[in-house]
Amino acid sequence: MQRWIILAVVTTALTGLAAPAQADDPVPATTVVTLGDAKIDPKLPGRVRVDVDYLCSVADEARSLTVSVEQKDPQDSSSIAFGSSRTAEADVVCDGTQQQRQIVVQSKTFNWIPDVDAVLTATVSNLGATPPAAADAKRVTLTTAPAAPAATTS
Repeated sequence: MQRWIILAVVTTALTGLAAPAQADDPVPATTVVTLGDAKIDPKLPGRVRVDVDYLCSVADEARSLTVSVEQKDPQDSSSIAFGSSRTAEADVVCDGTQQQRQIVVQSKTFNWIPDVDAVLTATVSNLGATPPAAADAKRVTLTTAPAAPAATTS
C-alpha cells in the first residue's frame, strides 16, 4: 500500500512538470488596432496627427495601415473636412509586438477646426491573411497641438 501512494505522488509530480512545456508554445497574435488622440498641427491647420497603436503577428503577407479623419463644420453642414493616409507596406511592422505610430492626415477639402468633434478610423489590412482586417473607429474632439518652442540664440 505504501508503494502505491509513493508511485502516485511521483507520477503526479512528473505530470505537473510536463504541463508548463505545453504552455510555453507561442500563440500567434491576432491583428488589433487602437486609435489614440488626434491633434491639429498648429503651423499647418490642414494636417492632423493621429496616434495609432497596432499589433499583428509575423506573416509573409503584406500589411496595410490606413487612417482616415472626417469632420463636419458645425456652422455649415455642407462643409466636411476629410482626409486619409495609407502607410507603405514596408513601413507596417508586424513582428508580434505592440507598435505605436503617429500618422499625419491631410484634409483634402477644408482646414481642420479646433475643438470640434471628428470621426477617426484606422484599419490594418492583412493582405492574403486571416482575418483579413482589424479596425477601430471613434469620435474625438480635435485639439491644436502645442507649437514647438522657438529656437533661441545666445
